[in-house]
Amino acid sequence: MKSRFIWLLFIAGAFFSCKKKSGNIVIDGQGEGAVYGVIQTDTLTLLTSTVLEDSLPANSLAYSLIGSMSDPLLGKTTASAYATALLYEPSSDFPNTEEPDSAVLFIPIIDGLNFYGNKSSQQVWDIYPLNSIIDGSKVYYQGYSPVIDGSMKTTFVGPIYKTRYDSVNYKKTKLNFHPGLRIKLSSAVAKKLMQMPKEAYQSDENLNKYFPGIAVVPQDVDQPAGKGGIGVFSFAGSTVLGDRANIFLYYRDTQTFAFTFSGTNRTITKGNTGPYPAAVQQQLLNPKKSYNTTYVQSLQGVKTHIQIPYLLNLTVSENVAINKAEIVFYIDKTQINSDFPAPPRLNLFRPAYPNSLRNFLLRDAGNSTFGGVYNEAKGTYTFIITRHIQDMMNSWHLDGKNENYGLFLTVPTGEPVLAARTAIDHTKTKLRITYTKLN
Repeated sequence: MKSRFIWLLFIAGAFFSCKKKSGNIVIDGQGEGAVYGVIQTDTLTLLTSTVLEDSLPANSLAYSLIGSMSDPLLGKTTASAYATALLYEPSSDFPNTEEPDSAVLFIPIIDGLNFYGNKSSQQVWDIYPLNSIIDGSKVYYQGYSPVIDGSMKTTFVGPIYKTRYDSVNYKKTKLNFHPGLRIKLSSAVAKKLMQMPKEAYQSDENLNKYFPGIAVVPQDVDQPAGKGGIGVFSFAGSTVLGDRANIFLYYRDTQTFAFTFSGTNRTITKGNTGPYPAAVQQQLLNPKKSYNTTYVQSLQGVKTHIQIPYLLNLTVSENVAINKAEIVFYIDKTQINSDFPAPPRLNLFRPAYPNSLRNFLLRDAGNSTFGGVYNEAKGTYTFIITRHIQDMMNSWHLDGKNENYGLFLTVPTGEPVLAARTAIDHTKTKLRITYTKLN
């Protein structure tokens, strides 16, 4: 009994000796019971609204989203791609004075989670040569559109979700293509590719003087709600020609010259969302009100702002140690189906500063327990934000700084890349905080 009493004194002394350190977090489960005055609350007021997403990077993304859909929840969404052309095999003696037979663009679709919407819907895509260079050293944002050559338009009409193609001839061999989309380009584009100055076929830098790349721009056609879709394509993937985006230029009946495309830093995805339904527009026009249902959307669409106005009341005259802080979001399952499923994952940020729409990474995001993966059985996304809540408590109590700017719930731009969206039911959203008063 005496050794047990000494051991308890040691634990208590260790706990109270570190309670005043800035950034102290009590491990989940530590100090449970009345001895340490552990308190739990899940009744803090949450104010929730839908706001526009801030500018997001459009290049250096793993994949490109391309397509157009009429989303039954959030209206029209279109995603375009712009990619820089390269030479597959430079030529010092290309026959640039001859007439081409044809030119065919191929864009592979990625394996796995690669489409959002209705796969069988007809779409209308316009493809143009670029007239401006994409600079790989710059960051482009999703509102940016490179300059295109509107005089050389190719129009594709049909479904964009394709299975594997038959093999094709390439330099006396049979070449198998990865699943994707093949589009015959206009005769004007084929002629341009065939009849550039000879230097254009000798290096990528020279090629881009005359042919910087292509623009793939799906058209906003009048699709019924629930039709259309957006695929996940790759312009910068495998070194294997049949698995990589390319343009095959055919000439002399049997000859083929291949162009490919540059890395992700010279490929741009541009999202265009809206106009939104009245319920969403109301929130965008009145973001200071709180709504039971809010929305999250990819392609620089909309996100959810969560405010916790009374959070700092947890610490008044004394600081607190946060044992655990967990926020759980429930989706409205009536708004998802097999064509428009819930996003596999969501992100949680905080505003960079008061009244800002810019996303700022939470310190908890570096932890493997951060969360955000969709729980299909429960219809939830759960995040552990213990560090974030503790930081705000410390700033307020120790420095007198109010950094309680709220939270942003968003659809990721990567891991996975997907044109997803969903509705959040805030009648069920819970912020559960377990904490200990230190003084």
